[in-house]
Amino acid sequence: MAAGRRNAPARPDRGRTLLHRPGRRGRQLAGIPRKTPEGVEPPPRDLLPELQNRLHRQTAAGRGPRGRPLLRAESPLLQRRPVRQSAQRRRRRHQLREGLTMLLSEMIRKKAVRREAVPAFSGHCDVLVAGLGTSGAPAALAAAEAGARVCAVEKLNLPGGTATAGGISGYYYGLPGGRFEKTDALAQQLRVLSFIEGGHFHPDAKIMATDRELTAAGVELRYETGVCGVWLDDDGATVRGARLVSKEGVSDVECRILIDGTGNGDVCALAGAGFTEGRASDGQPQPFSSVRVFRSENRFASANFDAGFTTSTDAAELNRAVIDSNSLHCFPPGGAPPARLYYITQLPGHREARLIECDHTLTAREIIEKNWNVQPFGYAYSNFDSHSIDWAFEDDLGCDWMVGASLWGKNMLAPLSLEFMTVKRFRNLLVVGRAVSVDHLTASLVRMQRCLQKIGEIAGNAAALAVRDEKNDVREIDRAELEKRMRASGCLDESLLPECLFPVEHWAEELATRKPGEAIFYAAQHLDRTRDTLLALLAGPDPDAAIHAALALAIGGDDAGAELLREQIRKRDPYVPATSRNHNYPRLEAEAYLLGRVGTPADAELLLELARERLADYQTFSEAWRGLLTLGERFPEARPGIAAGVLPILEAEDFRLPVLFRNHLIASQARYEPMHNLFRAVTAVRFKKWGIPNRLSAVLSKETLSWREQRLFEQL
Repeated sequence: MAAGRRNAPARPDRGRTLLHRPGRRGRQLAGIPRKTPEGVEPPPRDLLPELQNRLHRQTAAGRGPRGRPLLRAESPLLQRRPVRQSAQRRRRRHQLREGLTMLLSEMIRKKAVRREAVPAFSGHCDVLVAGLGTSGAPAALAAAEAGARVCAVEKLNLPGGTATAGGISGYYYGLPGGRFEKTDALAQQLRVLSFIEGGHFHPDAKIMATDRELTAAGVELRYETGVCGVWLDDDGATVRGARLVSKEGVSDVECRILIDGTGNGDVCALAGAGFTEGRASDGQPQPFSSVRVFRSENRFASANFDAGFTTSTDAAELNRAVIDSNSLHCFPPGGAPPARLYYITQLPGHREARLIECDHTLTAREIIEKNWNVQPFGYAYSNFDSHSIDWAFEDDLGCDWMVGASLWGKNMLAPLSLEFMTVKRFRNLLVVGRAVSVDHLTASLVRMQRCLQKIGEIAGNAAALAVRDEKNDVREIDRAELEKRMRASGCLDESLLPECLFPVEHWAEELATRKPGEAIFYAAQHLDRTRDTLLALLAGPDPDAAIHAALALAIGGDDAGAELLREQIRKRDPYVPATSRNHNYPRLEAEAYLLGRVGTPADAELLLELARERLADYQTFSEAWRGLLTLGERFPEARPGIAAGVLPILEAEDFRLPVLFRNHLIASQARYEPMHNLFRAVTAVRFKKWGIPNRLSAVLSKETLSWREQRLFEQL
């Protein structure tokens, strides 16, 4: 028997109803007075059996627990009830009547589950910030400096996230201006006094500067504390607080605004918000990095390399990835490291995790076309710095941008609006950091540290305004006041915005250069204005201009240049453009996948020939494979022939096709990802849709599958 449980004798009447054992409540229902006054004749003793018979006639026949009749009366007063309610049930009924219960949303087996419970709030704040990383710390600081009472919790024992614990102590792109500039200036002062040089800022100096500013602003800091539950009103749309877990145990904190600064959208997912993760084909986010800090000429420096694929939403998979990536920093016997290693950073370098569903999802298409209908309170500025290496599995826009036009290095502007922070279906829940509502490609642009710090500042000020003006919905704040504050801090400054233009006037001339990518993409997006010129170039004397015109037409869905694409594939076109400073893709790869978009069923044989020939060349094989699947989508009659050519390759037990990740400086850190099972899984899902029989499921069942391959396998 469980500890603390009393040994109570068995009750023979346990489980009976009022109609079995007429106690005080039963007498009331039956009309029997508690005490018979003088002059009142007691009711007949057989009143209760008659009442039971009446109930049996009024209800449908049925059997209840232990074979007893299940009685359901037409009158609510005569419905089946326990004789005695436990103290817990009486207390719960009282709480329901008094409105003391709330919904507690918890994560159980990767799903948000809500249940009714009674909070025991031990503290109150206006704004609760979960996560003090690159966005969370500026959010907490901005809200506190704007007058809100702020509590901030962080699972680590330090603030700063990627900038500190993550070892990325410098800026890539992003625009200057904003409250973070003061933090960086203080960190620089501390570095001069106490630390060696290196990086844009010293990580420990930034930790100290951030702690000082948060404390001075009155933020209640709770390190080594996480969020394990979210309290909601019974409408499920209003956050009332959070359940925290720390060294002291579990506690509840009440708040008016909740800001998710975890970077992975953990708190939003915990609350039951919708989200996407990774690309559409297999749910894969960008590769993650592993960062080392080392000594270089009496300075400290950091460097990272792409350590593989993983996901932040699967604990076992994340553990595997961290252990595996840490081992890559060791050098083989006899090997000489390029610099003496200080340490490996605490945080895995996630470039992408959950992307939370908010009021507006910012897409790469909006950014490229500069067509957004939101009010910016700041701007992100960078290239689409995706570290993906398997572009054949990306969507059409991503493949066109990176492979068809080699535009990896093209910088763009993106608006930082309130709408991609206000979580859909919640009134007072905001998300900041890399988990804001963007699509998969845009996530590679807005993740820059300057951008994320601006996002935190915007959200913190918005939360403080909602508190000041007593707005239950953060969407109802005074946006003019928010804009004024962002301009005052330098977060919003249009004078700093680069133009980020495409070659509108001289695009045709650029098609004949070594850097044709911007012209290719511009012409493809405006075929209504460029098609005649493209057709002229297609028949012109310059062979490169003609091929680039064919690529532009194909990206735009026009088959006028399809014959030239076929000709170049037969020649195994060796040309590599120089559009971007890095990561330009051979033109042959673009020709292969685009022929699938504008070719005919007869082109399947040409692409199969290329795939068989380049079986050891990951990029070329993968783009030919993509072209074949695209042809099959367009032409059902081509599917049997495509399957007949592809299946012998993929069903072979010795089929192997690894791909090398970027950014490794020494051989011991070179990371290869086996891709053969992903090709099999994606093809099997597609062939199932087409109704093509195959043995791919049987082959996959014998393999050890990664988490993303397992997801696809479950669809079979």
